[in-house]
This record gives sequence, C-alpha cells and structure tokens, in this order.
Amino acid sequence: MTFFGKSYDPHAVACGLMCFVGISVLFSPPLMNLAALLLLVVILSTPLLRQRLWATWELPMVKFLLLFFAIMIVGTSYSVATKDVAIRMAIGWTKLLLVPIGLSLFADPNWKSRFLNAFVVVVTICALVSFALWFLEIDLPVASRERGVFLRNHATQGMAFAVGAFSAFLMAVERGEGRTRGLYVLSALLLLANIAMVTTGRSGYLVAMVCTVVAVVGYVFFGRRRVTARDVLGAVLLVLGVVSVLLIVPTSRERMIQGVQEIQQYEQATEETSMGIRMIFWKNAIEMIRERPVLGYGTGAFGTAYGQKVAGREGIAATPAGDPHNQYMKIMAENGVFALLVFLAFLVAAARQRCAAPWRLLGVSVLASWCATSLFNSHFSTFNEGNFIYAWLGIMLAPPIAGTESV
Repeated sequence: MTFFGKSYDPHAVACGLMCFVGISVLFSPPLMNLAALLLLVVILSTPLLRQRLWATWELPMVKFLLLFFAIMIVGTSYSVATKDVAIRMAIGWTKLLLVPIGLSLFADPNWKSRFLNAFVVVVTICALVSFALWFLEIDLPVASRERGVFLRNHATQGMAFAVGAFSAFLMAVERGEGRTRGLYVLSALLLLANIAMVTTGRSGYLVAMVCTVVAVVGYVFFGRRRVTARDVLGAVLLVLGVVSVLLIVPTSRERMIQGVQEIQQYEQATEETSMGIRMIFWKNAIEMIRERPVLGYGTGAFGTAYGQKVAGREGIAATPAGDPHNQYMKIMAENGVFALLVFLAFLVAAARQRCAAPWRLLGVSVLASWCATSLFNSHFSTFNEGNFIYAWLGIMLAPPIAGTESV
C-alpha cells in the first residue's frame, strides 16, 4: 500500500503506535490517549488487522476480560454513585482492550524485542535523569513529585524501573552477547540502584522482588533444560542479592520499616499515614462487602458508598476514600463476588497463555508483581499502572501465528 507516494505498512504503524502507548503512559496520559486513538483508527481501517483482532476472541483470557468489561457496564445501571461518575468509571475500563489489541499485533517476536529494547532504553535514560535531579538537589516544578521522581509519581517510577531492571537482566541472560550483555546488566543495576536509593515507592520494591522470584522459579524449574545444582545456587543468590540490596540501602530499608510500623501502630495514630489509613479503609471495605456481597454498590460507587459508611465519624476514621487501596476489595465492593471471580479467571488465563520464551516469562512475572502490589493499591484500574500492565500483557503474551518463529 502506498500513501502520498510512499510505502505504508499498517501493521508496522500499528505496532509502532502500540509501543508508543506502552511507554508514553509513563509520562503523559494525553499523548497516550492520542496514540491509542490513532492505533484504533489504523486497526479498524485495515481488514487484516480487524480480522486478527477479532480472532483473539478465541483466547480464554480475552473471553474473561470481555465478560468482566460487560459486568462493569451492567454495574452502571444500579450504581449508587451519580450516573456520570459510574459511566466515567466504566469508560475507564476500556483500557482492558489494550490486551486483545496487543495480542493481535505482536505475534512476530521481532516486534516484541523492539518494544522491550525501547522500553529499557527509555527507563534507563529516565533513571539517569532521576539520579541527576537527586544528586544536584533539583526539584521539578511539580508540587506532587518528590526529588528525583521524573515520571508521573514515585509509584509509577518505581514500578516502571523495576520492570525495566527485570527485563534488562532477563534479556542479558537470554539474548545478550559481549558488549550487548554488558549494557543490559549495567542498565539493570542502574535501575535497581535508583529504586533502592532514590525512588521511595514501596510498590517498586515489591515489583522487583516478585519479578525476581517468579522469573527464577520459572526459568530454573520450568525451563527447557535440565536443572543443575549450579542453577539452583545461582537462582538463590540472585534472589538474595535483590532482596539484600533493598534491605541494606538506607532509603529503601527505612521505607519498608516505616510501612511495617504504620501498620502496627495505626490504631494509636493521631495523623494519617500511608499504610495506617489503608488498614482503616480495608476494615470498612470488608464491612461494605458483607452488606452487598452479590452485586456490590455498582461501578464507580466505592467513594459514594464509603462516604455513607463513615458519615458522622471523627478524626482519621472519617477520612473519605474513593478507593480502598486494594484492587480485589474494590472490584468486589463495587460489582460483587461474581465480578471478582471473573477478574481472577482472567488473571489465571493470562498466566496460562502460551507463547514463546522468554516472552511468556516476562509477561507472567510482571503480571504476578501487579497482582502482589494490587493487595495495597488498585494497580489494575489506576490510569498509569493499569494502562501499562494491559499493554504489557498484550505485547508479551501474543501467541505466534503462521509465518512467525520464536527467536
């Protein structure tokens, strides 16, 4: 196909836009939305791409995902929130569609490699900028950002850097040779150092640890070759190394200790703390779930229902919440037990999705880390983290089709 006298490959354009979506969400939601809109236009205007997108319906993870999205839409009909809030929340769940879009486009492992390399390069550059801001004590003109936080916030930065470090290390093991392997390792160490020293988001620590453990277990014990004592020893040392870095470096160690103390002392606290307030949110959310376990309060209704729950209380106990800071509680409180079961079925189906190594390991490890951090946040529905994980899963777990080979 030609366009203005030049060759036009709609598949390449769509893949490029999807790569941009997966990376730009870390910086600018408007840019990400624009790229997603252009991506949709390219797919809908190309018969072959429409056909491939429709074919993803055969995958169990896509079936569960679309069923979950349907539940979110139905939930707007009985939501106790105002209609505009409920509809806006349902529209926010359209981020789920990034999964089938990615699955339909990235059968060719070369495109997976291009995205992964671009992602690692971008987050590595961001880590260098972050270190520079931190060492030179330069504060960005954004009041909500801490020193050294270059991306959207410390949670987004920590999680993105952890995924980048994990990806770089795995690529060094799987594909690196000579200088390339050294660059991958250097990038991984730089990103891990930034997480431990600069970026204070505890979600980043958890992503780094979970990715490492899941990848080691998957690579060593479920890989294609026989496991030796040396493999096991190396795996143990790697896990201990990552955990040790986070526990030894003062910044990360103090943040983890602080979190534990806030949980232990939340009942005596006179001021709101990050982990302490979560304990209050969770207690109230559990009571809300018990009151309406089947259908919940409706899509987007958590804030309204929670406000009614704490009405008349004083002090920290009266703190409003639009989110319980637990993805699973949020889904069940808003849409009931069936919605949660469907969402969990989607996660299981995604973990079982067949594709070539090392892409499956990259997809499953990051998915497991998001499942872990979502015990303390709603990272599958939060704009930045939610858009990223769905784009990541679509790209990494895309199965091969005829004419493509794993490399």
